[in-house]
Amino acid sequence: MHMRTDTSANLAPQLPSTPFLACDGLTKSFGAVNALRGVDFRVDRGRVRGLIGENGAGKSTLVKIIAGVQRPDDGTMTLNGRRLRFANTNDAIRAGIVTVHQDINLVQTMTVAENLMLNNEPCRRFGVIEGRRLEQTVVKLLQQYEVDVAPNDDVSRLSNDRKKMVQIIKGIALRPDVLLLDEPTSSLTEHEVEVVLGLIRRLADDQVGVVLISHYLNEIFDVCHDLTVMRDGAVVWNGAIATTTRAEAVASMVGQRLDAPQRRAVAALPFADDGVLKVERIGIPRRVEPMSFTLRRGEILGITGLAGSGLDDIAKLIFGAAPNASRDGRVAVNGVPVPLGQPAAAVRAGIALITGDRHGEGVLLGASLEDNICLTVIDRFAGFLGRLDRKAMRRTARSNIERLRVRAPGPNAAISQLSGGNQQKVLIAKWLETNPKVFILQDPTIGVDVGAKAEIRAIIEDMLSNGVGIVLITTELEDLVSMCDRVLVVFRGALVAELSGGGITRETILHIASCGAAEERATA
Repeated sequence: MHMRTDTSANLAPQLPSTPFLACDGLTKSFGAVNALRGVDFRVDRGRVRGLIGENGAGKSTLVKIIAGVQRPDDGTMTLNGRRLRFANTNDAIRAGIVTVHQDINLVQTMTVAENLMLNNEPCRRFGVIEGRRLEQTVVKLLQQYEVDVAPNDDVSRLSNDRKKMVQIIKGIALRPDVLLLDEPTSSLTEHEVEVVLGLIRRLADDQVGVVLISHYLNEIFDVCHDLTVMRDGAVVWNGAIATTTRAEAVASMVGQRLDAPQRRAVAALPFADDGVLKVERIGIPRRVEPMSFTLRRGEILGITGLAGSGLDDIAKLIFGAAPNASRDGRVAVNGVPVPLGQPAAAVRAGIALITGDRHGEGVLLGASLEDNICLTVIDRFAGFLGRLDRKAMRRTARSNIERLRVRAPGPNAAISQLSGGNQQKVLIAKWLETNPKVFILQDPTIGVDVGAKAEIRAIIEDMLSNGVGIVLITTELEDLVSMCDRVLVVFRGALVAELSGGGITRETILHIASCGAAEERATA
């Protein structure tokens, strides 16, 4: 049987008639947004069900409802035939449903044993903790699932994979009937991934029903028995994983987007050069493999991958702001080397960076538009004894507000009063004041409305026409397909593919980012 890609629920393969956990007709809306649209979902004892879909497909909302974080607007859930109604996560845990979230949330100052049994300690009368029974329980769990840590090990000293294992064991310590694992292998090495997948197999052997939410299709096809694919808040496919392929799974996730922006017309680049930016062997040991690439004037070079694949690190590596960067790399602008690890030197060389953390690393929320726009060139406005020329700053701010169509009361308005799209425009204005030769934009259109997206794209086009080279680092497939001349795909910290022209498609990007190689499209 081949995977169907129609969004109609009745066209999806039939689900098992006697599941252990059954969700029927779940709906959830947030204002005008339909996050879930009549979702049916099943989990069986002793089986691992993969749950996949693009960002915004509805996976997180479904998991939050099953975990008791949110309540559905409509629909039912049953566990072993018993109707479920959760007011909070504790209700779900008491019912036998436990969720292990993507981020590690262990208490770093505690031992392994203390973390595993936190709020679940065996107690005598009057709340006295039974230390010996606690240790015996922990030792049994660690031995049963072959986790190579000791009960008294400090969590802060553990490697990432062992912390992930301890976090999963912490969920197992609650003796769940159903365990939901949200991206348990993100940011792990290949060896660490195998350790986690081995633990998942042992859970299934112990008759736990497991839900694996992951973007990594190789892992989904390696360890799962069943698969559910979501798109636009609906389930578009359900079935045994043996009945489909990775390529069909990707096609089902992507579907047909009638409202997708058209690919911009890419003519021959008007600026002939050997590259405004040349990057050689930049990397971070154990996180980002050494990578090299070139950016030309007037070109948009996209860099993409899944969450945890190293995109944040790559942006900061180019800018000289990444800690623990390898020292044998090289960055050059117009052939002139830029000292590594020195953001100020990168700015002087003509490199600008807007990270994905708009509030934490971008705008100063407590300051005005004027202060934000002039921040990168504040020395230009310093007069006698360092006193700022506020009139000149205001003129500069007004000029940028008009040029970039920033919707704001005026230069003195607090930037915190602006929408996300207008805050992003202010960030761009701030860096345009430095006359950049290379502009690194990370997720520039995420969290902004449709109108602001179009305006930001127009600003980018204007930069290109002036010869600025742009590195667009994003997980937004529509931006990559509609805007980029070339796209580099990163898989677990390694650069694995370069796409150009007609080869830049949603399916190709998603497949390589999920599987690590384009050739695997032909394999089951």
